[in-house]
Amino acid sequence: MKRKIITVIFCFAIFFVLSSTEKSKIISRNSVGFKSDSNNINYVKDLNAKKFIDLCVKKYNESERLNFVVFGGDFPENWVKKQDVEYLIRNLNSKQKCCGYMNVFSSYISSDSAEVGGFAILFMKSYIEKKTLNLGLNSNPKVDKKEVENIMKWCKNNRQK
Repeated sequence: MKRKIITVIFCFAIFFVLSSTEKSKIISRNSVGFKSDSNNINYVKDLNAKKFIDLCVKKYNESERLNFVVFGGDFPENWVKKQDVEYLIRNLNSKQKCCGYMNVFSSYISSDSAEVGGFAILFMKSYIEKKTLNLGLNSNPKVDKKEVENIMKWCKNNRQK
């Protein structure tokens, strides 16, 4: 019995050390501004919609298994501004792959990638619905044709006003 307990504790310790080491290697290699030896984090409040998407595109590497950018902080109210709308509309159908969003507090590392249009859709929905953006702990959005149609209808109705 004593031997089993010691074995379990030893295995747990090895798992904890290996998983922590591997996570720090993954995070320092795949994220922007976050290194295992510093506290530099990308804060969403410091970015606008275009800079956010550009950052995710810039850091995407097709040859890497994991593609995400680590962000800290919550999205402020009305984060998407009127001046972002034209850029977002132009990119609604973009299937260009980019890094996904990963909150600094997430313990889950996704191997999925995102699409530029997926982020553009989420950002436009936030703007249209006047709701604070919340991407949760991880987000790898993809283009959704139905959502694009809804947003384009909204644009058409608002241009006529």
